[in-house]
Amino acid sequence: MTDNIKQVRIVEVGPRDGLQNISSIISTEKKVEYINRLTKSGLPEIEVTSFVSPKWVPQLADSFEVSNSITKDPSITYTALIPNQRGLDRAIDAGYTSIAVLTATSETFSQKNTNCSISDGLKLLKNMVPSWSKNSLRVRGYISTVWHCPYEGAINAKSVLTIIDQLLDIGISEISLGDTIGKATPDEIKRTLETILYRFDASHFAFHMHDTFGHAEENIHVGLEMGITTYDSSAGGLGGCPYAPGASGNVATESVISICESLGIHTGVDKNLLKSAGDYMIGVIDQGVFERA
Repeated sequence: MTDNIKQVRIVEVGPRDGLQNISSIISTEKKVEYINRLTKSGLPEIEVTSFVSPKWVPQLADSFEVSNSITKDPSITYTALIPNQRGLDRAIDAGYTSIAVLTATSETFSQKNTNCSISDGLKLLKNMVPSWSKNSLRVRGYISTVWHCPYEGAINAKSVLTIIDQLLDIGISEISLGDTIGKATPDEIKRTLETILYRFDASHFAFHMHDTFGHAEENIHVGLEMGITTYDSSAGGLGGCPYAPGASGNVATESVISICESLGIHTGVDKNLLKSAGDYMIGVIDQGVFERA
């Protein structure tokens, strides 16, 4: 199947998902420099920040300032994660034309991650449809805990289908399937994806893999074999969900590029410039930890 894939689209989530769990507050200027370096690497999409309450994610309290200070390339999609209507309004005020929203397959995870039930979270999304439609926003949706939940264990694929149906019904254009705690094996990835792709076209989906247990690269190979062409990743493997115990480590963007290169698949990303951007932020984080010690 990979013979039919000529290009893969990478969504760089480092500035948001990579930094949200870092306890040392990184300056706005350094975040801007990081994102500008990522921009120069040729990434097609960068998730810049989240308009979430600073009470929940202090690291992203400067989301508006960062969004208005970066140097934007018109060929790149800049996306912001929004948790609610207030976040959506702030993203619109900051000039975003692309947003991301989130839900989960696990009730316990949903409560801990978004402080509401799955049902209430989906109602919240539906209530935002008029606003994002009026502003012609492109919307991508994250589904967390597609394979495993840190609280409820293995997830039934039927639960995933139910969420997918509801997201597509409200006009979400791309759904990112999250292996939130990085526990899914290639066989599990394949079985769930077979169930999903029996009903839906692969073009609707992206993969968001964590490498907690070292399965991410194998799982990406499975995704490619089954026709998934969009992958979320973080330069240097930074990040993980603060509400998923033990789930440190998004798959590194460098690894995704290397996999694609080995298969003759184009990404359009300059790996050296990408690595330089990742190394820059890792250095910033390491310095912050050192200064607090």
